[in-house]
Amino acid sequence: MLRPALIVLALAAAAHTAHAGECEDNFKKSGSVLSGVDFSSVVTVPDQSIADAIGQMRGIMIAEKMDVIAEDVEGGTLLVEQRSTNTTRAIPTLISVFDEGGAAAVEMTVKTEKGQFAKADAIQGYMCTLLGKLQGGDAGRQAAATGAATQNVDDVTEQDVYVFSRRIAREGEANAAAVSARHAGRRYALKGKVASIQEQDGDIIVGFDIPETSEAFIRLPGDNAPRTGVACVFKPNQRATALTFRRGETARFEGRFTEYDGILHQVWLDGCKPARRR
Repeated sequence: MLRPALIVLALAAAAHTAHAGECEDNFKKSGSVLSGVDFSSVVTVPDQSIADAIGQMRGIMIAEKMDVIAEDVEGGTLLVEQRSTNTTRAIPTLISVFDEGGAAAVEMTVKTEKGQFAKADAIQGYMCTLLGKLQGGDAGRQAAATGAATQNVDDVTEQDVYVFSRRIAREGEANAAAVSARHAGRRYALKGKVASIQEQDGDIIVGFDIPETSEAFIRLPGDNAPRTGVACVFKPNQRATALTFRRGETARFEGRFTEYDGILHQVWLDGCKPARRR
């Protein structure tokens, strides 16, 4: 379930009020809980190009710990996503920018999945706070240059390897093409049992033990996605560590998400190393 309070808390420190009235006046809601709800609003930012507005929004959204999933500067679109946690699903937000004779019309759309519930006033506050950070003129162009160079927040997500595997499996079942876009480059620290250790071209590939869903202790209702394997690639500089692993022992790995194979149902993490306890 989408909990609006979590979004509001994430933005509680923001104090920008620019465009607030325009954003509130243009706020719209469509759809239903049964089919999924779209919340949207649009503001006009003076003396800004499409690229300026996209650059600004990129920086604004990443500063709120959201990940850029897809970006088309020329076309004026930006798809970002608030990361899912153990208690909340990922929340996609689409930014569309249109030229308005030297000004930029910036439209934001937050999409909830069917079955998710969100209060309109909480979503409105969330959206208008973010849109209120947009600036016009030279200040906007400076913010755009900074935002365009901003990269996704490089933190490390810790999870049990089976929980991680099932999450990827469900996402792959819904849209396999979106999995790599959503996770590529993120670092994960995973804990699980070693299933295999093999060498390939100087790298050591360590596979995790991922049981079939029918055999797992943790099983979610309606989760019928195929089993998804997880493998961690240790480079030669981590060879000594990787060679000490034994099949069946519990290990903690940290690596960067590099690939999801939707046909073989396999995740690959690269640049792996032992994960320290946090």
